[in-house]
Amino acid sequence: MTERLKRHAWFVPISVFLFILLLNMRPVVASAADTHTLLMRLGTNRGICIVLGADDPQFPIELAEASELLIYVQSADPEAVAATRGAADEVHMLGTRIYVEHGGLDHLHIASNLADGVIVRQTAETRDIPESEILRVLHPNAIAILGSNTITKPQPAGTDDWSHPYHGPDNNPQSKDQLARAPFLTQFLSEPWYVPMPQVTVASGGRLFKTFGHIAMKEREWPWINTLLALNAYNGTQLWQRALKPGFMIHRNTLIATPDTVYLADDESCKLLDSATGKLKDEIVIPAETDPDGVWKWMALEDGVLYALVGQSEKSETVLRGRRTAPGWPWVGLGKGYAREYAWGFGRTLLAIDLQTKEIVWTYKSEVPIDGRAMCLVDGRIYVYSHKNFLARVNALDGNVDWKSSDPDLILALGEHDFAQIHTKGFASTSYVKANASGVYFAGPQRKSLVAVTPYSGQVMWTYPHGNYQLVLRDDGLYAMGRTETSKVFEFTTGAVIADLECYRGNCTRATGTVDSIFTRGYRHTGTMRLDLSGAQAETRRIPLMRPACQDGVIVSNGQLYFGPWMCDCNHSLVGMISLAPAGDFDFAQEATAERLELVADELKNVDQDNSAADGWRSYRGGMARQASVPISIPASVQPLWEFQGSGNAEPTAPIATGRLAFWGGLDGIVRACDVANGEIRWKFYTGGAVRFPPEVAAGRVYVGSGDGWVYCLEATTGHLLWRFRAAPVERKILVHGRLLSTWPVGSGVLVANGVVYAASGIASYDGTHVYALDALTGEIIWQNNTSGHLIAEGQVTGVSVQGHLLLHEDRLYLAGGNVVSPAIYDITNGKCLNTIESEWLRDPNSLSEKFPSRPQATMFQRSPRGRELFLVDGEVRVFDQLLYSPPQYQRSVHHGGNFLQAANRETLIRATTGK
Repeated sequence: MTERLKRHAWFVPISVFLFILLLNMRPVVASAADTHTLLMRLGTNRGICIVLGADDPQFPIELAEASELLIYVQSADPEAVAATRGAADEVHMLGTRIYVEHGGLDHLHIASNLADGVIVRQTAETRDIPESEILRVLHPNAIAILGSNTITKPQPAGTDDWSHPYHGPDNNPQSKDQLARAPFLTQFLSEPWYVPMPQVTVASGGRLFKTFGHIAMKEREWPWINTLLALNAYNGTQLWQRALKPGFMIHRNTLIATPDTVYLADDESCKLLDSATGKLKDEIVIPAETDPDGVWKWMALEDGVLYALVGQSEKSETVLRGRRTAPGWPWVGLGKGYAREYAWGFGRTLLAIDLQTKEIVWTYKSEVPIDGRAMCLVDGRIYVYSHKNFLARVNALDGNVDWKSSDPDLILALGEHDFAQIHTKGFASTSYVKANASGVYFAGPQRKSLVAVTPYSGQVMWTYPHGNYQLVLRDDGLYAMGRTETSKVFEFTTGAVIADLECYRGNCTRATGTVDSIFTRGYRHTGTMRLDLSGAQAETRRIPLMRPACQDGVIVSNGQLYFGPWMCDCNHSLVGMISLAPAGDFDFAQEATAERLELVADELKNVDQDNSAADGWRSYRGGMARQASVPISIPASVQPLWEFQGSGNAEPTAPIATGRLAFWGGLDGIVRACDVANGEIRWKFYTGGAVRFPPEVAAGRVYVGSGDGWVYCLEATTGHLLWRFRAAPVERKILVHGRLLSTWPVGSGVLVANGVVYAASGIASYDGTHVYALDALTGEIIWQNNTSGHLIAEGQVTGVSVQGHLLLHEDRLYLAGGNVVSPAIYDITNGKCLNTIESEWLRDPNSLSEKFPSRPQATMFQRSPRGRELFLVDGEVRVFDQLLYSPPQYQRSVHHGGNFLQAANRETLIRATTGK
């Protein structure tokens, strides 16, 4: 060894030590193999994955590229957040596949039970994350990865499945779920937007399974004809889909779900599908010696035994691919396929199958048709009805008949089938029998009377001379929700009327129950009615923005409620799949405090101002009245000067412009400023959610409202953040049609006038609507209205939603407010909502027609003209255009009347022209 090396020999081990130390300090960088391993450990390729710690800007990109996951990153390091946002923007994933937010990790900005996985990066900031917070955002059975460790969220106690089409084999649509209690917050909005009819839904193991039938009135429904779709029940992610047998009428009890298996029966067999993947695991075919046709009519599952009614072949239904463009959904003509006596659901062989061995345990054969609509299983007994022939009870253990009654009094009481198949009654194929330990109850769209039969002998206990009730059997009585007669509560064995509920259900949709509520369609198309049973007296509440799907009603499972999708054009503000989760003690009307305002710049007054064009186009449609006009001359001939093409799923807003700069936002959450002369991008600013309406410019500042729930103030020439204000009451993001948004996005955009910034946050009135006036210079609150989402009269709760932009006219602030109160009107001096609900209308929706003959006030709280756009027409503010959260191809609604503006497909580019 040379003398020189000897002198520095001490350096070698220290160098190795420092090298190892540096390796341990370096961020963990995942290779492609590492990413694949992480995905394998997560056990999912779709849904929402949360990444905590932004140490490597490329990691979220690699994770997104290797999967179909939507990636959400949260970090307390602002520089790491900026770097990760920039990297995601470079590959056009920011705001579409990747979301990055600044925030401490003691509170994750995600709704509870939403995430399919959490990956915790091994960095200094992630060492002290509360495990309880990680478990809160994970949905049950989802996994969090913390280095070499994993955490699986357990299934909470008290949840319930909706395993059969009517909840359970007893056909009683009363959930046992102990968590799904009012009040509620939106959990997710997802697709499909519109679907064919009929529709049947079951739920188990954190998944929803929906079958869509053969009748599509409009082209928008075609993609879902004869389809079985599986969705994540916690965030609405589509998991898999499978084609159904064309022409097989699905509106019957031949769909059952368990955590592991979906049982799907048709005219060939019962398919056993893997719940997670939809792959065929097994198949049950009825032997010819058991039944020569073996068409499945009805089935029920209990204790590992599958019970089925099979029988004769059926006429294949013609698949309808309608091209209807007119609004509404016609019943005329649909009834022809529903004759009073039809093959659908009628069988002759009842059998029990051991699912472990696939052996038939017993069979029961009938010489006359058994009606699958009038079968149910309860307490180990199967009730079997053959129209005009008999009612029987079969022992589910051995197939022996406990009793069989053809008593003339029974046959006479059950009577003829009513034709049904009309909106005021319902669907002829609906099950019309339910049972419990007290009795067997016949009622439904096809019944002329409500009939109660003893479960021990088949004798008639009592009757009531009205049959078009949707029944829910609760511990305290038989709830009969009526359409043309008031809803009532009957005593089970005597038929005594315990209570007249003095309310009606709306049209065809069936009733379903939770531990504290019964849900039906609202009367006269008014969304959803919730019969609140939590107090000493039942009270009707209202969820106005959507209604239960026609055949399904509100599905209750996994601690949540599920609405839709629909096939009709009813007056909804929200369409598609909608889920609500329990809100607990959440304060829906909480006021904002000064802590919501974040000041970034030290000096707010001194900003560089662009005064080269006093006129300009500095706000949406050119001014606070949104009149889309300015007093300047337009050249007769123009030609393209430059254009900006939006990428992928990041549709831009309309632009605004000053003398030197043009500005726009986009669904990717990015605000851009460009040189008006050449289209060169001068700066970008990243918000955390979709921007649906353009920014506005005033006094050298750019203001924008974002889907992340914040209002931002930027320096116009540089894009530097001056201040931001959180309009959302809390940081809580949900999945809204494939995008992560705050439950209270600033969906209104902003309106700037006379030194004041106006903004509104929210989606649905029942979540709370928050309207603000902020000082444009400082961001300080001038006034706030946190109560207009809940306008209350006589116990009814309904109100303003944020479903479009703002307009200022004659010292009044207007907001596109959805299908109930739109436009909403606020006093600009104090924020008071000037809309009122007439108590008289709540008692009788027709009573105000004479009081307000010239204006539709009598129906304005049940059918306000929905739409996202406000226009000033002849001195009056009116609502036009498509819904704020709606499919790209949107068809006109009957509820717009003559005030509808047909929306063309929106362009995804910004174009500048020059005059010649």
